[in-house]
Amino acid sequence: MKKVLGTIALLACMFTGWAQQDPAYSMYMFNGLFINPAYAGSHEVVSLVGIYRHQWVGMDGAPRTANLSAHMPFRRTQYALGLTVSDDKIGLANTFSFTPAFSYRLKIKQTRLCFGVQASFAYFYRNNGASDVTSPGDPILNGQTNLFVPNIGVGVYWYGKKFFVGLSAPHLMPSKLRDNTGVVGYNADVARVYNYYVFTAGYLVGKEAAIVKFRPTILIKYQKGLQGNIPQFDFNAALLFIDRVWIGASFRTGGDAFDSKGKPIKFGPGGFIAYAQVRITPQFQLGYAYETLLSSLRKGNSGSHEIMLGYDFWYNKKRFVNTRYVSYF
Repeated sequence: MKKVLGTIALLACMFTGWAQQDPAYSMYMFNGLFINPAYAGSHEVVSLVGIYRHQWVGMDGAPRTANLSAHMPFRRTQYALGLTVSDDKIGLANTFSFTPAFSYRLKIKQTRLCFGVQASFAYFYRNNGASDVTSPGDPILNGQTNLFVPNIGVGVYWYGKKFFVGLSAPHLMPSKLRDNTGVVGYNADVARVYNYYVFTAGYLVGKEAAIVKFRPTILIKYQKGLQGNIPQFDFNAALLFIDRVWIGASFRTGGDAFDSKGKPIKFGPGGFIAYAQVRITPQFQLGYAYETLLSSLRKGNSGSHEIMLGYDFWYNKKRFVNTRYVSYF
């Protein structure tokens, strides 16, 4: 039998109103610029982070995403710049995005309050003609679709040595892509970019000289197109050993769970994540995460894998007397 069912299921996940329109990373806590432009410059050095995610391994046409983020503060001013480049592929569809960011940073005692803005330029491409179908001639799967989708986003980020709080709106311009596809008969919620909002916060528990530190964080995402307009939660807890090795786990809601009467549970389990990140040198970091689904989608795949590489270019090493310097967030 042709593998069209898997492809159709993936496209449905991508375009229905319940879908998550941006990739959800397991190690988002090490790639804050992707969800908040005000994060730019927060490492106080030139910072480069790359993440590759292979989602739902074993499922035909499963999502594969590559993301590269770079950001830096200006040396003697309160400004910072950032850039995120992302390539996301799912089924027949591929989305390439280019997102520059700017942050204005105010120093308040030992903390910084940052305000960010970003401009997003996304190119969407779907090669419908490459589909493997049992019924040739279906007008929905003929030809190809090319779309250019600009957007803007804003954010605020307040952080200190041991805490952070952030609020962002990565997409402020909702777009009805359906009007541009030339395909009729789709549901009104199909191929639409919704504006959404992300709240993040975290705190580091432990003295400066402690061998082991504890860091709980939370991420709350609200997107209009999610099922029942119910926010998604990510609860994360991690241990830091000798300021070099992170060992952590996350629980994510948003799954299709039901009670004994068949009614959907508002905050059903979505997935469980285990990860480790190692600062091999004071500048070079390497991380890996494995996510297993807790929803019905877990059938037919063996989980998701994610690899992270990070490097900090210290343009002024005299600022960091302690060779074990680490950014906790």
